[in-house]
Amino acid sequence: MLFGAVGEQAQAPLILGVDHIPVVVADLEKAIADFRAMGFAIKPGRPHADGIRNAHVKFPDGTEVELITASQAMDALTSEYRARLMTGEGPVYFGMYAPDHATLAAKLRLLHTAAQQDNGSIVFPADSPLHPLFFGSRNKAPTDRPEHFAHPNTAVRLSALWVRDSHELRMLLQSLNVPMTRSRSYDFIGSSMEIIDATLPEGHLYLVPSAATNVVAARIEVRSLAALEAVLNTNGVPMREYGFCHAAWVAPSSAHGIWLQFVEAGSASCNR
Repeated sequence: MLFGAVGEQAQAPLILGVDHIPVVVADLEKAIADFRAMGFAIKPGRPHADGIRNAHVKFPDGTEVELITASQAMDALTSEYRARLMTGEGPVYFGMYAPDHATLAAKLRLLHTAAQQDNGSIVFPADSPLHPLFFGSRNKAPTDRPEHFAHPNTAVRLSALWVRDSHELRMLLQSLNVPMTRSRSYDFIGSSMEIIDATLPEGHLYLVPSAATNVVAARIEVRSLAALEAVLNTNGVPMREYGFCHAAWVAPSSAHGIWLQFVEAGSASCNR
């Protein structure tokens, strides 16, 4: 059943798809090696003044998985990263693609939702239930090179996220006219559960009840699932195949705290 902003005049969508996810890791060099073993090309990051170090798995549309670490708590951001590492690796935040920041910021003000601009993104304060969410404009940097997108596993984009469900997130998405349906998932848990599918022009946001972390899983589209599986097998990366569509899953133990689902681009059976 569809539930959302029923009866409102149709408006151009403000949220178009996934932006990127920062995956906090304890050992950046090991994480780089492990993602290379999954068949990803890595773009080196840069040192930051607060001690953050990072590396990028980039895609031509501007989506990405960012591997990131902080050696010590120097400010609010690094403190959150260090706190995450106390319980294990994985994402702290998830970014959604909303290129029209001016219109989105105005809409959030009308909704009396606390949000602010921060380094090119719209973010929510630490005491907000929406704090794990941020809105970005996708980072297509002038330093991007063709080799940064030449992934041996044939990956082409990050198109969906499974995130922790909350009343506040559902109400925000509804207020922003994102269509949502109740669906059933058989994915990383290996058994059936009901989720909410927030359908976006360029992907999906799946809201998972009682999730243990802010971001549970991410979908990466590849040109060839066979090529992806060949890379995983050659490099000894364990994978699982189950779910409602033909997909390969890599567990958090191999992907540093997040489930990764690989599907072939354009696979209609996976677009739900």
